[in-house]
Amino acid sequence: MKAIKLASVFAVTAVAAAVSTATFAADAIITGEAGVEYTTYNGDSKAVKDLADGTDLGELELHVDTGIVYAELEVKTTGVDEGTKIGMEKLYVKQGAVSFGRFDGTVATGSFMGMDELFGGVDLKTAAGDTDNTGIRYKVTPELTIAVEATNSVKAVSAVADDPATAADESVAAVDAKKSEIGFAASYVMDFGAFKAGLSGGVVGDANAVNVGVQTVAGPATLSLNYGVGEKGTTTTTDVEQVTASVALAATDALTLTLEYSQDLESTGKPDGTYFIAEYVAGDLTYYVKNYAGDLAARSDTNGAEQTTVGVKVFF
Repeated sequence: MKAIKLASVFAVTAVAAAVSTATFAADAIITGEAGVEYTTYNGDSKAVKDLADGTDLGELELHVDTGIVYAELEVKTTGVDEGTKIGMEKLYVKQGAVSFGRFDGTVATGSFMGMDELFGGVDLKTAAGDTDNTGIRYKVTPELTIAVEATNSVKAVSAVADDPATAADESVAAVDAKKSEIGFAASYVMDFGAFKAGLSGGVVGDANAVNVGVQTVAGPATLSLNYGVGEKGTTTTTDVEQVTASVALAATDALTLTLEYSQDLESTGKPDGTYFIAEYVAGDLTYYVKNYAGDLAARSDTNGAEQTTVGVKVFF
């Protein structure tokens, strides 16, 4: 059976729906941020040179909601001179309690609460990729959402040998073709008044995930605790188990302090890491200090380096 390219189908459907409802007024909202920051690297990453940068944190987002189609387009700086990256973050159709298209995320992590800079819950990921691009969601109740989600298909790539007559390395590794796999995800989050608690998870192909989240508010502090477990990959899977705790403190009307602690309970040595950010708002300006520390923060799948950044920016 040939792979079903659901993402393409949904994209076409979304565009068709937008065209067919052209008589409806669309609400367009533009948001973004701009500023300058200075980063110094520490811990195991201290060999990396410090960086003063006014081009790496620029972002412009266009949100369009026709009532039937929701689209979110992101234009972001890349950190190089005049470098720009454009991406369609979200594009989905809304029909009552049903929505379908690209959501840039999975329902399987719907119970995750609090800061998610290092970990954001165990998602659904096979050898072909995750389920961010394709989904059909049904909001059964305000607390319960169920979804059908799918991975992308992957085209085969033939291996290319390096040409010894050139200085460059032209070698290309072979990639096997992979079909789209269709799975299921669900999320249930209940507000009990004194606290919120949620359970979410799903399965696609050989991958699966279960996440549990709890959050409570104590005065100016918001406390969150999350635990996730599952398997990633195809045929030969990798076990995943992680925990994240965070606290966000509104110290004053202008000052907010947030700390996240995350640990990988499955990898050798059970690496952990922290993310801290302090933000102070003065008029239109937001001054901030943020820090990534620990072996987990240095991993390429989280932040990529242990570092401290100070900066000032404007949200618009």
